[in-house]
Amino acid sequence: DGNVKSERTNVGDAIIFGLESFIFCDISKLINLGKFQINSYINSSIINSSYIRSKENGITGNNVEFVPKYNTKVGLSLAYQKLVCQIHFSHVAKQYTDATNAYDNDLGGIIGLIPSYNILDISSNYSFKRYKIEFGVNNILNKKYFTRRATGYPGPGIIPDPVINGYVTFEIKI
Repeated sequence: DGNVKSERTNVGDAIIFGLESFIFCDISKLINLGKFQINSYINSSIINSSYIRSKENGITGNNVEFVPKYNTKVGLSLAYQKLVCQIHFSHVAKQYTDATNAYDNDLGGIIGLIPSYNILDISSNYSFKRYKIEFGVNNILNKKYFTRRATGYPGPGIIPDPVINGYVTFEIKI
């Protein structure tokens, strides 16, 4: 009828393998810091993904879409009595949004590379009796990045993640 139609299908067979690790260290147990407590962690994954067979041209050997090769989270927590402060760093490697591994955006912005990004967040909380106050700042370095592309509302195109933002929470236990 002359209209363009979109079709989604399985483009081939893929192999995905990798290694994920989580390391936690209670530094205050290694070093006597009195009333201070220090913890750190790292959660990291390395993933290799590729299409090994496809009936479609130009797909075999490409990376599987939405699978970043590296994904790392690192955190540090400092506590003194009822005050806790945390810092959290995330790194996510570049990833593709389609099986062709298109690098540049198409005219609609639906396909193309999602570049790697780094994000730094901080938070704190203080507890006293039945109350707790928590506050933090996300994306404290005000990085501009995106993690998805939309095919429909509000797109098509990239969906940017929030710029620097903060929050405050007050809790009462009843």
